[in-house]
Amino acid sequence: MLPDVRPASPRDLEHLPTLEAAADALFAAAGIGPLPPGVGSVEELAGAAAVLVVGDPVVGFARLERVDGQAHLEQLSVHPSAARRGVGAALLEAAAGWAARSGHDALTLCTFADVPWNAPFYARHGFVELTDLGPGLRLLRETERRLGLDALGRRVVLRRGVGPEAVLADLAAGLGAALGDDLLGLYTHGSLVAGDFAPSRSDLDVLAVVARAPDDAMLAAVAPVHTALAERHPGWRGRVEVETVARSTVEAYAGRHVDAAARREDPIMRISPGEALHLLPASNHRVLTWATVRATGRVLSGAPAAEVLPAWPEHVVEEALLDHVRDWPDWVETMTTVGAQAYSVLSVCRAWCATVGRERLSKRAAADRFVGDHPQDADLVVWARDWWYSDGPDTEPSRYDEVRDFVVRTTRSVVDASQKASPVSRS
Repeated sequence: MLPDVRPASPRDLEHLPTLEAAADALFAAAGIGPLPPGVGSVEELAGAAAVLVVGDPVVGFARLERVDGQAHLEQLSVHPSAARRGVGAALLEAAAGWAARSGHDALTLCTFADVPWNAPFYARHGFVELTDLGPGLRLLRETERRLGLDALGRRVVLRRGVGPEAVLADLAAGLGAALGDDLLGLYTHGSLVAGDFAPSRSDLDVLAVVARAPDDAMLAAVAPVHTALAERHPGWRGRVEVETVARSTVEAYAGRHVDAAARREDPIMRISPGEALHLLPASNHRVLTWATVRATGRVLSGAPAAEVLPAWPEHVVEEALLDHVRDWPDWVETMTTVGAQAYSVLSVCRAWCATVGRERLSKRAAADRFVGDHPQDADLVVWARDWWYSDGPDTEPSRYDEVRDFVVRTTRSVVDASQKASPVSRS
């Protein structure tokens, strides 16, 4: 297990120049040097985009800045007394996580190409050489040359993808290798496609369509893919939702005259925030995801979604949405955290827009649309929207009673409106 990493406190910053000097002694021992001045003053460190540390007292730190619109690892230092204990790896992964949560697509750095604990170390953690430099990185390299670093050894700029596209590319490659010909298509959907994606908050939603029903053997084959993905992309740990379903299952749910009891025996496979990879029975709820993917999903691998997934009759999709709405009063009983409460409010706003307003909107747009028609609920809905999209803290006071009342009232109004529109078909 890697050591714990935390943001630096003002007290920590005072010790970092001394720590870096101790770490730089390794270069002198290897015949490299003298190195130019290091991280600078405490004031300069305090002005960094982020400083992450390990230990108390600190035995390692990472300083992060923003260069060319991306995260840049300006410095990573580990005290020699803490070498080979995973401190550097922990700081590096935490830096990648910070970059991802901050909405960056990549983490860059400048380093010595041939020093074992420099470029080769970073290469083992997924960094590759970058030669097409933006103006900020070119300026950094010019500064390094002026300071004499290039005279001490060959310098390179390295890059590692940390954003959604890098995660999805690694996921597609891993599932493709694990599933082989069983994988008919892989698609991303949700807020990354629909809009209003929040890098620090939103999940990555993926649907995998396979040639046969998922089983224990398939679960065992793909489990290492998800483990490796979480290790490679720590900023996305617990934020990647993948549903795997057989084409025959989605075709059964698209049929008008299919035995409902029989089709519910079909298994699907899921991994989602708060849930480990597992098998579960298919249900009518899933039709919403499948229909959305067919309509707007983006291909990660395989054929276009419309060639793999059937078209669902509109009434089937509407009934699936209503089933989803009917279950929210039960689900909200477990929504005790502030984040879950905000998610509940926004999800119910989206459901209202889809059923009553006949608009498929993102969470943010649905909240704004709902408030326009329900000014009496504006305070709660705006709170949920702003908490979700402005990195609200988990320490905010709970609004559970208000949220539960809102969910119960609003879902009841959705069901009532639907029954009035089609009183015979609703139950």
